[in-house]
Amino acid sequence: MKTLQILLVALGLAFASCSTSRQALPLEPGVTKNLADYRAENISNLEYQLQFDIPKGKEEAIPGQNKMTFNLKSVEQDLQIDFREDGSMIKSVKCNGNLSAYRFELEHIIIPKAELKTGLNEIDIEFITGNTSLNRNDEFLYTLFVPDRARTAFPCFDQPNLKAEFQLNLIVPSDWKAMANGKLESITEKGDKTRYQFAKTKALPTYLFSFVAGQFETITREYKGHKHTMYHRETDPEKLAQNTDEIFRLLFESLDWLESYTDMPYPFAKYDIVVIPSFQYGGMEHTGATLYNASKLFLDKNPSQNSILYRANLIAHETAHMWFGDLVTMKWFDQVWLKEVFANFLADKITNPSFPDMNHKLKFQMAHFPSSYGVDRTSGANPINQILPNLKDAGSVYGAIIYHKSPIVMNMLENITGEEALKKGLQSYIKNYAYGNASWEDLISILDESTASDLKNWSKVWVDQAGRAHISSELISENGKIKQLNLTQKDVKGANGNWTQDLNVVLGYQGENQTIQVKMDAPNITLDAAIGLDIPDYIIPNGKGNAYGFFELDEQSKNYLLANIGQIKDDLIRGIAWINLYENLREGQISGRDFILSIEKQLPAEQNKLILERMLAYLKSAYWLDLSKEERQQLGKKLEESLWVHLSTDKDMSRKSSLYAALANIAQTTDRLEQLYTVWKDETAIGGFSLSETKATALACNLAIKMPEKAEELVKTQIDRIQNPDHKKRLLFVAPALSADPQVREEFFNSLKKPENREIERWVLDGLSYLNHPIREQEALSHLPQALELLKEIQITGDIFFPAGWLSASYSSLQSKEAGDITRKFLEERPDYPENLKLKILQAADVVLKK
Repeated sequence: MKTLQILLVALGLAFASCSTSRQALPLEPGVTKNLADYRAENISNLEYQLQFDIPKGKEEAIPGQNKMTFNLKSVEQDLQIDFREDGSMIKSVKCNGNLSAYRFELEHIIIPKAELKTGLNEIDIEFITGNTSLNRNDEFLYTLFVPDRARTAFPCFDQPNLKAEFQLNLIVPSDWKAMANGKLESITEKGDKTRYQFAKTKALPTYLFSFVAGQFETITREYKGHKHTMYHRETDPEKLAQNTDEIFRLLFESLDWLESYTDMPYPFAKYDIVVIPSFQYGGMEHTGATLYNASKLFLDKNPSQNSILYRANLIAHETAHMWFGDLVTMKWFDQVWLKEVFANFLADKITNPSFPDMNHKLKFQMAHFPSSYGVDRTSGANPINQILPNLKDAGSVYGAIIYHKSPIVMNMLENITGEEALKKGLQSYIKNYAYGNASWEDLISILDESTASDLKNWSKVWVDQAGRAHISSELISENGKIKQLNLTQKDVKGANGNWTQDLNVVLGYQGENQTIQVKMDAPNITLDAAIGLDIPDYIIPNGKGNAYGFFELDEQSKNYLLANIGQIKDDLIRGIAWINLYENLREGQISGRDFILSIEKQLPAEQNKLILERMLAYLKSAYWLDLSKEERQQLGKKLEESLWVHLSTDKDMSRKSSLYAALANIAQTTDRLEQLYTVWKDETAIGGFSLSETKATALACNLAIKMPEKAEELVKTQIDRIQNPDHKKRLLFVAPALSADPQVREEFFNSLKKPENREIERWVLDGLSYLNHPIREQEALSHLPQALELLKEIQITGDIFFPAGWLSASYSSLQSKEAGDITRKFLEERPDYPENLKLKILQAADVVLKK
């Protein structure tokens, strides 16, 4: 009897399991994690053979063909193919040689399971290509499919953990060039069209599939037996001559370094780059067809130190992606940070040898901490690891945390494991998962084998937890000596913090510093090594830069640093002190007036370019966000004069570039504006610093806002002066936002409500920033409710950084409680508002929400 009961239970479980496996997958818009996991489990050996016939007119339809071949392990489910366009754009579907009785629902082409077979399947689809992510211009187009936008152009399985080999044919106008991920196999001329046939690629996720076509010029260089081509639209021969050699040098240097570090040769067939005017991002790591923003690669004469550094890091970053992201891809976009942390972390290592005289610890601080703190100080802070049930929301996981906090955390990891152990671990990671997918947990498992530390628990705190520690110090003195020095850490809500990290507490005295090393592994610790020491002028808890958090400065330290920070001789400590002062400003511990006056006082003596540029960035931010209109009027003239004197007397051209940018940004007095206007009108040098076309255009836009009586002249004349046709189109687009007529500006804002007017996102964000300049705060307030209302649509129609950029441009000028009230009301009236977008709003609105 007992045996029979066991048999019946076993049969019941088997039947239940069978029933569960046959239960139909839910049909939902986007690509759900459940759907993606099921397809990744059942589909293998996937190939796409794609063809696009691109007409010259950007309004004309692009016919497309896609032959998908793959092996199926199970035919228990209908097959869902992703296509986020109208069903009428599907012209025919064949499954295994026969017309399919497919249906189209909720962004999916659904192939009945009766038409499928285990083993090899072939699906042929003819369609009209969707335009959403084709970035079509009059003379060129480029694709941008990250994170889930391939499905807006062609039917596919749009998920990172289902890699495929791509074979592409492009038919383009005969006066266009074309390039893609794969090597070019053949070119065939036919009438006014040219057919480009590209070789099959290695396995790639859909978000990395890419092609570019249009009127481009090319420059090719050979290195170690391989040819590398740069496609561009730059028309200034001087700018090309000044930048081309350096661009290729940085590219080849990055390739060499990564091949050595990973112990693996470049893993793909070719490496070409395309330099795009007004590109949405700094760059995008498409294998063999990497895209770059033209303004970030083709630098003006006498660029700032930050511009030079940014370009070097950008090229190193995108090249690192060839191994970390392209060769080994994250399994799901909740860990998109995984590819970004490797790229940013390694980019810093790659570029260091190119700047032998630079303090690289200081460079790391300035590159990552301010941006990461900009999110972590807000009530919208998110962890590095995020939850993502559906890829349609994947764009919202991008931001400063994944790009800047993750390298900080990776640096902590390297300090735990040791540099060589981390390098060996990454080499194993690359070899184990080449042309496949892996997770952060896979790397931690590899590293755990060679370290005694509990990396899994460490990761839970730093990777899975949002926010930052709030660390403060308490000093008790007796007879001029330290009797007790305590450190306390809390979270944002005031509860005991649990971040474990190493602190190097700097006690500052005139002419020297004393450092006490301590592990912050409890809510409260006492620094026994400080007992009996003289009372310091200041205390910096994170004095060596290897700790992360909000370090609240005690009253004596704040006052001393505001008055005497320039006396700190150590560049790293001085740079960290500036970051701490700014964070104390943002947390309400320092007034905007005191902070601005401190910068104005210390500016002439600052010789370190990295610190100078950080000070100037903080100056521009605090001037507009932390001074009232009356305070700006009181301090402005003195501040302008200081910058002008410094600009005129400084001998270094890159420093002059930074000083000029700050002066142009804050200038408001009539005399200074007239001086800048004369420089622009007569095209003369300012303090020995000549304006490039790019800087002259920026100045014209700035002056048009501040000198409305001259706006029409400034914009019209500058349009006529611009030689580059892409730059001219950009200024024509944003011109209404610069108009002196409020009605024209209002019409420009209203035009942005239509998706077709938001296609070139960089232009839109520039125009929105002009529209919402700080001196137009009341106008910006009137736009804010509508800007917030549009955010959901912005996320659907825009690329990954557009929602955050839209919010940043909408809040950039706002400092009033009224703006905070509008934001609070918007969120209170929408209790079910998407959490991912709510966090973006809380991040962008942090200043006004604290009013």
